[in-house]
Amino acid sequence: MPSLTADLETAAGIGADPRGGVSRFAWTPELARANEWLMQRLAELGLEVELDPAGNVLGRWQAGAGKAVLLGSHLDTVPNGGRFDGALGVLAALDVVRRLKAAGVEPTRPLWVVSFNDEEGGRFQTGMLGSRAFCGDCDLEDWSGRGVPEAMAEAGFDFARLVDARRLDRVGAYLELHIEQGPVLERAGVDLGVVTAITGMLGFRARFLGEANHAGTTPMELRRDALAGAARAVLALRHEARSRDDMTANVGVITAEPGGFNVVPGAAELTIDVRSPAPKGFARLEPFVRETLERIAAEEGLGLELRETHRKEPAVLDADLQDGLEAAAHDEGASTLRLPSGAGHDATVLAHHVPAAMLFVPSRGGLSHTPEEFSTPEHCELGARALARAVRDLIS
Repeated sequence: MPSLTADLETAAGIGADPRGGVSRFAWTPELARANEWLMQRLAELGLEVELDPAGNVLGRWQAGAGKAVLLGSHLDTVPNGGRFDGALGVLAALDVVRRLKAAGVEPTRPLWVVSFNDEEGGRFQTGMLGSRAFCGDCDLEDWSGRGVPEAMAEAGFDFARLVDARRLDRVGAYLELHIEQGPVLERAGVDLGVVTAITGMLGFRARFLGEANHAGTTPMELRRDALAGAARAVLALRHEARSRDDMTANVGVITAEPGGFNVVPGAAELTIDVRSPAPKGFARLEPFVRETLERIAAEEGLGLELRETHRKEPAVLDADLQDGLEAAAHDEGASTLRLPSGAGHDATVLAHHVPAAMLFVPSRGGLSHTPEEFSTPEHCELGARALARAVRDLIS
């Protein structure tokens, strides 16, 4: 019987990046090849296979009655990303079906496998397009302005048919195996993580407006230094996040204009990413960001333009499914830890509609979105076995 480890190795060769990682983006030949390979594996197991209007791969084990248990994740990546993020969840779902069929299991309800398209949003900053279309959460107006219709047409898809990808009404539960993408499990020496909640994400683009002037002749007390305002904002965000256990904050891009070494910056722009897995904590993020930047702008004599770029509400995962995953992991001899996810996942989208749960395997060094991303074959196989045991309980 093929192994999960071998599948992961094969998948990593599809879209292999010369820099050492994997690059597979929505509506590209690389992802199309990965989808075709996956569809062949699903068909070999006797599943009904579909590539839906949103580019999601679906494999259906149509058995029993009622709503399906859905397993999966995504095969698209960030630029030069790792070989485990997303792919582990898809291929573990494939492995679960293989195990259950080999054991002669006769499901009392359907079991589906999915590879959601464009979870990462690496090409058009769309993010979770496939799972959102699957759930009927299409944002056609937003996506149409990002080049998605043109890319879909080039790949043989029809943008207007994204709404036809909705399959949510036929799903009763969603389970996803994933690498942790953080250091908690490895540092604790724990085998598997049972995810309690998935962080909410809020993004802004801020622009401080000051006055460009000569760096040598403008007295310090008379400067309207836009970059100084931006720097204060960076530190204020970091200070707040460090003082709370339910928040992270990041400024990943910052620019100053006009960009001369001897010119006081007249404008400075920065991106802001703030997150919280707790609904109450998430509700405090926007007021904090706005009030903090407005206060800094006033104190520095600067103008401020602040625009929200994205918002994804946090998702609390299903308690019963968490219990089932934990029990299955213990039955496989694994130690477990309950923890929130600091990264977003397709499960975030599904959890707002149906019971959903996630199981984590440790990430070496906490690294992800990099070619150095690694989870041991032993942990990946253990996670897949625990997932299979939990799924067997749900469909028997």
